[in-house]
Amino acid sequence: MCEMLGTEPNYEEMPVEREDLFIETQEVLSYFDKLPAQWEGFSGQYLGKDLSLLPVLFKEFNVDKYIRRYCWEIIPIIDNFIAEDIADKIKARSKQGAKSGGKPGNP
Repeated sequence: MCEMLGTEPNYEEMPVEREDLFIETQEVLSYFDKLPAQWEGFSGQYLGKDLSLLPVLFKEFNVDKYIRRYCWEIIPIIDNFIAEDIADKIKARSKQGAKSGGKPGNP
């Protein structure tokens, strides 16, 4: 695309792809993806990933100790970013609903 536009790519603006990450981080992300998300029933609030399944995944996939420790360190950080993103989206949606008179879908 940059070639077509005659511009130079700005690597600082390019999103990071999963394949660009260290293999250990890719592995942690794959375990994170397998964990079920927990939601509060009445309010729909995101409670985070259910980490109780993590030891089962470690045993099932014969994960070495280094990756296990890395998972326990990184997964809560990833989950925190996800929780903040979901909260921001819910907040934005509720603001949009208030602007449209409380009726979803109104411009």
